Amino acid sequence: MTEFISKLEIKKINRIVQKIHQITQKIDIFCSALLFQTWRRIYYVFNKREIYSSLKKRGGDCLRCGRCCHASFKCQYLEYDGNGLSLCKVYDQKPLMCSLYPYNENDYFFHLRETCGYRYDE
Repeated sequence: MTEFISKLEIKKINRIVQKIHQITQKIDIFCSALLFQTWRRIYYVFNKREIYSSLKKRGGDCLRCGRCCHASFKCQYLEYDGNGLSLCKVYDQKPLMCSLYPYNENDYFFHLRETCGYRYDE
């Protein structure tokens, strides 16, 4: 009987460890995305010419997945249509930083780089 209880306790501990791991991953993504958003705004202020020049080299298209719109905080203007594609409720007046994403080959949220439809060819 004690062996059975020990196995149950081990399973319970493993579930707790997995849950803690999931939570720490989410916190890590949130914090890094928040820092990244701060960095990209500062970079924009001091490098506008470079950014607009780099945008001319951007290829591909937005996939309308909406992942960049809630990389750290979910955008209050983000909605999804019946097909699961994202829609911006303020598309005509959306913030400049949204329109520019990604503005160069380094301007990707680290956890979204591989899934973004925009690319920069070297």
